Amino acid sequence: MTECSDWRSPYIAGLVDNHASITITIGKQPEGRIGFRIQVQCRIKLSGKDSTDLITEFCDDHDIAYRVDADRETTYDSYQFVVSRRDSLRTFLQLVAPYLIVRDGAVTLLCEKIIPRLNDGYHHEKKTFISLIEDIETFREKVGRANRSKYDINYFRNEWDDVL
Repeated sequence: MTECSDWRSPYIAGLVDNHASITITIGKQPEGRIGFRIQVQCRIKLSGKDSTDLITEFCDDHDIAYRVDADRETTYDSYQFVVSRRDSLRTFLQLVAPYLIVRDGAVTLLCEKIIPRLNDGYHHEKKTFISLIEDIETFREKVGRANRSKYDINYFRNEWDDVL
């Protein structure tokens, strides 16, 4: 992981460690080559406009694609900061990784192994998809989201027993 001297990185790392949802979602995609897709995402719920401005400015400074969903229908404004493009997510997480405590292992696995394999097309062939799912399950355990997915390694082993 690369280190960044930007003072905002440790602050944002605290948000990622304690308030972020970092997920890898597997879903059906009938028109896809193997019928499934994989999406990565980091979502941070923020209650303050100042925190939202800080994190979006940070992303703008580092050419990271993001979106902010605002909910102003509640008593207090709330915001949801979302990064879902693979390369943007990787850049974002690598900038804060040196300051992570809770999610360091999960972020390292995501940035150094899973995202590069997605970029290499591992999710387009059944055999490589299975090996990618193994890493995704390890990621889910490290990030604290194990056993929350219908599409786990056992699902695909049963579904594609002819491939294995």
